[in-house]
Amino acid sequence: MTETARCAVYARYSSEKQNSLTIDQQIRKCREYAEREGLRILDEHIYADQAISGATDDRGGLQRLLLIAKQKPQIFEVILVDDTSRLSRKLVDSLRIFEQLQFARIRVVFVAQGIDTDSEQAELLVATHGIVDSLYLKDLAKRTFRGVEQLALNGLHTGGRVFGYRRVPIESSSKRDSYGRAIIAGVKLEVDPDQAPTVRRIFERYAAGHSLKRIAIELNRDGVTSPQPQKGRIARSWCPSHPCVTSCTTNAIAVS
Repeated sequence: MTETARCAVYARYSSEKQNSLTIDQQIRKCREYAEREGLRILDEHIYADQAISGATDDRGGLQRLLLIAKQKPQIFEVILVDDTSRLSRKLVDSLRIFEQLQFARIRVVFVAQGIDTDSEQAELLVATHGIVDSLYLKDLAKRTFRGVEQLALNGLHTGGRVFGYRRVPIESSSKRDSYGRAIIAGVKLEVDPDQAPTVRRIFERYAAGHSLKRIAIELNRDGVTSPQPQKGRIARSWCPSHPCVTSCTTNAIAVS
């Protein structure tokens, strides 16, 4: 690499349960590498995706990075990534991104693994690590399913927000963390008295023969607060395909 090479940085962590500081740690490792190698990181071209799985390439930060990487004239010549799993955990996506960046004449350095896509063995190394990353993802999915299944068997909440209910943490009576605080052994759901009337209203209106569209229009007209939107979405309103409306009405069909 030349001393004048300009670099972008990409970082990612997977889950809201992970420490967001991992992004800073990945960027720090890339900065340390750049300093050792005499590279110049462009601070305005540091891209990150937070709480997004590497199983998909539909990530805002990654897509912006790839878009900029393909521009002419080139803004940067090198992309620094902490390791291959941060870029993707799917082999097919890893190889496709590898080919796209090669075509754009952009070098990628995976700092932790010492892989430089400018080397002759790069494609083999990316494929090998991609297989390992994919296997990890499949194993993680199996372990996650087993954990969720056990929660359900124990009568505990399996995760996610449920409109009409609120989450109640259950503290362990015997286990403590390093600070002496009771460890959360699980979470149970209890009816939310503020949201329950809305759920009952949806049931009743659907059972009375009202369409999903009409129910959504009435809820919006009456200013009924809808569930919190998914991360990254600003709009907050009811629509016929709203998960709460559809789940409630599906259950109403079963009840009727």
